[in-house]
Amino acid sequence: MNNPFEIIESRLGNIENLILDIKHLPKYNSSLLLEDKDPKNIDEIVELTGYKKKTLYGYCQNNTIPHHKKNGRLFFFKAEIIDWIQSGKQKTIKEIEAENDDFFASKNKRSK
Repeated sequence: MNNPFEIIESRLGNIENLILDIKHLPKYNSSLLLEDKDPKNIDEIVELTGYKKKTLYGYCQNNTIPHHKKNGRLFFFKAEIIDWIQSGKQKTIKEIEAENDDFFASKNKRSK
């Protein structure tokens, strides 16, 4: 497939398939989009995270958890809380080993 026209035709076919895949994705529900903009209270965050209120208040005091404060009241946004939870992902042993392998491989390339 060294012919440039064949390469272009192949790539256009791939693009067409991607567009068709995107076209057939389910539409976003507008209520889900609004939910991200709807502030949550501490009780809703207790239910979402499973943490006790006291723990969440401590996290707010230490600026550990994303929150907003207006007129002395705390507000949270679900998307921010989910991002915060996901940021605490612990790497698997395989991920750590792969990172080490990559690190040492790059060290070996530099020293040569």
